[in-house]
Amino acid sequence: MVDVEYLPYQKIIVHEVRKMDIADLLSFVAAQVEAQKTGATAVVTWVDGVAFVTGEFLPSPQTIEETLKGRIHYSVVMFSETSFQAEKRVTWNGREYSIKLNRGESNPNFAALAKFLKNYKP
Repeated sequence: MVDVEYLPYQKIIVHEVRKMDIADLLSFVAAQVEAQKTGATAVVTWVDGVAFVTGEFLPSPQTIEETLKGRIHYSVVMFSETSFQAEKRVTWNGREYSIKLNRGESNPNFAALAKFLKNYKP
Protein backbone atom coordinates (compact mmCIF):
# COMPACT_ATOMS: atom_id res chain seq x y z
CA MET A 1 0.00 0.00 0.00
CA VAL A 2 1.18 3.52 -0.81
CA ASP A 3 1.47 6.16 1.88
CA VAL A 4 0.00 9.53 0.98
CA GLU A 5 1.44 12.59 2.62
CA TYR A 6 -0.07 16.06 2.44
CA LEU A 7 2.58 18.77 2.69
CA PRO A 8 0.97 22.20 2.37
CA TYR A 9 2.97 25.31 1.62
CA GLN A 10 4.38 26.94 4.72
CA LYS A 11 5.20 30.40 3.42
CA ILE A 12 4.36 32.77 0.58
CA ILE A 13 7.08 35.28 -0.23
CA VAL A 14 6.07 38.30 -2.33
CA HIS A 15 8.93 40.28 -3.83
CA GLU A 16 6.88 43.19 -5.21
CA VAL A 17 3.36 44.45 -4.48
CA ARG A 18 1.47 46.82 -6.75
CA LYS A 19 -1.84 48.24 -5.57
CA MET A 20 -3.87 49.48 -8.53
CA ASP A 21 -7.34 50.76 -9.18
CA ILE A 22 -9.60 48.09 -10.65
CA ALA A 23 -9.65 49.59 -14.17
CA ASP A 24 -5.84 49.55 -14.34
CA LEU A 25 -5.64 45.97 -13.04
CA LEU A 26 -8.21 44.76 -15.57
CA SER A 27 -6.48 46.68 -18.37
CA PHE A 28 -3.19 45.05 -17.45
CA VAL A 29 -4.80 41.60 -17.56
CA ALA A 30 -6.45 42.38 -20.91
CA ALA A 31 -3.08 43.51 -22.31
CA GLN A 32 -1.47 40.25 -21.17
CA VAL A 33 -4.19 38.17 -22.82
CA GLU A 34 -3.83 40.17 -26.02
CA ALA A 35 -0.03 39.80 -26.00
CA GLN A 36 -0.28 36.02 -25.62
CA LYS A 37 -2.71 35.72 -28.55
CA THR A 38 -4.27 32.58 -27.06
CA GLY A 39 -7.87 33.70 -27.24
CA ALA A 40 -8.31 32.56 -23.65
CA THR A 41 -10.67 34.25 -21.25
CA ALA A 42 -8.79 36.34 -18.73
CA VAL A 43 -9.21 35.36 -15.09
CA VAL A 44 -8.44 37.31 -11.92
CA THR A 45 -8.58 35.70 -8.49
CA TRP A 46 -10.97 37.33 -6.00
CA VAL A 47 -11.10 36.77 -2.22
CA ASP A 48 -12.89 38.88 0.39
CA GLY A 49 -12.95 42.15 -1.53
CA VAL A 50 -9.52 41.77 -3.13
CA ALA A 51 -8.91 40.97 -6.80
CA PHE A 52 -5.36 39.94 -7.62
CA VAL A 53 -3.00 38.35 -10.11
CA THR A 54 0.40 36.88 -9.38
CA GLY A 55 3.60 36.92 -11.37
CA GLU A 56 5.72 33.81 -11.11
CA PHE A 57 9.44 33.31 -11.47
CA LEU A 58 10.53 31.03 -14.29
CA PRO A 59 11.29 27.50 -13.09
CA SER A 60 14.91 27.07 -12.07
CA PRO A 61 16.70 24.70 -9.73
CA GLN A 62 16.46 27.35 -7.00
CA THR A 63 12.74 28.03 -7.39
CA ILE A 64 11.96 24.32 -7.57
CA GLU A 65 14.01 23.70 -4.43
CA GLU A 66 12.14 26.50 -2.63
CA THR A 67 8.80 25.07 -3.72
CA LEU A 68 9.73 21.63 -2.45
CA LYS A 69 10.66 23.23 0.88
CA GLY A 70 7.14 24.67 1.09
CA ARG A 71 7.88 28.26 0.08
CA ILE A 72 6.10 29.94 -2.83
CA HIS A 73 7.88 32.94 -4.36
CA TYR A 74 5.86 35.45 -6.37
CA SER A 75 7.89 37.98 -8.29
CA VAL A 76 4.94 40.38 -8.16
CA VAL A 77 1.37 40.53 -6.93
CA MET A 78 -0.91 43.16 -8.44
CA PHE A 79 -4.18 43.81 -6.68
CA SER A 80 -7.20 46.03 -6.31
CA GLU A 81 -9.98 46.23 -3.76
CA THR A 82 -13.32 45.63 -5.48
CA SER A 83 -16.69 43.98 -5.05
CA PHE A 84 -17.32 40.56 -6.55
CA GLN A 85 -18.90 40.18 -9.96
CA ALA A 86 -18.56 36.99 -11.95
CA GLU A 87 -17.40 39.10 -14.87
CA LYS A 88 -16.07 42.63 -15.26
CA ARG A 89 -15.57 44.48 -18.50
CA VAL A 90 -12.80 46.82 -19.48
CA THR A 91 -11.92 48.66 -22.67
CA TRP A 92 -8.28 48.41 -23.59
CA ASN A 93 -6.66 49.54 -26.81
CA GLY A 94 -10.07 50.25 -28.36
CA ARG A 95 -11.48 46.76 -27.66
CA GLU A 96 -13.80 45.58 -24.93
CA TYR A 97 -12.57 42.66 -22.84
CA SER A 98 -14.44 40.45 -20.43
CA ILE A 99 -12.43 39.51 -17.34
CA LYS A 100 -13.75 36.72 -15.13
CA LEU A 101 -13.35 36.93 -11.38
CA ASN A 102 -12.69 33.53 -9.87
CA ARG A 103 -13.63 33.14 -6.21
CA GLY A 104 -10.57 31.81 -4.43
CA GLU A 105 -11.57 31.72 -0.77
CA SER A 106 -11.56 27.91 -0.67
CA ASN A 107 -7.81 27.98 -1.39
CA PRO A 108 -6.02 28.65 1.92
CA ASN A 109 -3.01 30.18 0.12
CA PHE A 110 -5.21 32.67 -1.73
CA ALA A 111 -7.16 33.48 1.44
CA ALA A 112 -3.91 34.21 3.32
CA LEU A 113 -2.58 36.29 0.43
CA ALA A 114 -5.80 38.34 0.20
CA LYS A 115 -5.67 39.01 3.95
CA PHE A 116 -2.06 40.20 3.59
CA LEU A 117 -3.00 42.45 0.66
CA LYS A 118 -5.98 44.01 2.48
CA ASN A 119 -3.58 45.11 5.23
CA TYR A 120 -0.69 46.04 2.93
CA LYS A 121 0.76 49.48 3.49
CA PRO A 122 3.54 50.51 1.07
